[in-house]
Amino acid sequence: MLHWALHAVAAFGLLLAFALGSPAAVQSVCLTLDMDQQVVTYPIAFGDNLHLSFRHSIYGSQVEEQFVIAPKGFRAFKLRYADLRLVEFYGHESATNENGWWIVHNPGREFPSLDLRVSREASIRITFLDQTISLRSDTAIEGRARLSVSACPRENNG
Repeated sequence: MLHWALHAVAAFGLLLAFALGSPAAVQSVCLTLDMDQQVVTYPIAFGDNLHLSFRHSIYGSQVEEQFVIAPKGFRAFKLRYADLRLVEFYGHESATNENGWWIVHNPGREFPSLDLRVSREASIRITFLDQTISLRSDTAIEGRARLSVSACPRENNG
């Protein structure tokens, strides 16, 4: 239900921005993935969902962080933990158990970018729209990746 409400609010905001002639409303945005000096962009829209899935580095249980694409980056709205210990580990005061996952609703906190660490033991799956990207470092050295939201690069038709 929250998912649909967030989409409705985002859609209303975009319609209002178009009606008011906001330049941000007509500007395309992209999800930018920067890893090991390789940059890849994917078209995305404000209000779209993005999920990060990974195994916790200490407890080894599954974690999923859910975000909405917002004008200032990523707005967190739900955390899902496969193990109750992670709710306590991260200092959350309460969680509900839904279908075997411990759910923490975390609305409103925004991040301009998401810094990710990947290694042989710790892969991260990024899911948005109909895309899934799996990040993993095949070297002994940890890899670093950064996700951000920005204007899409313009194509040079020159």
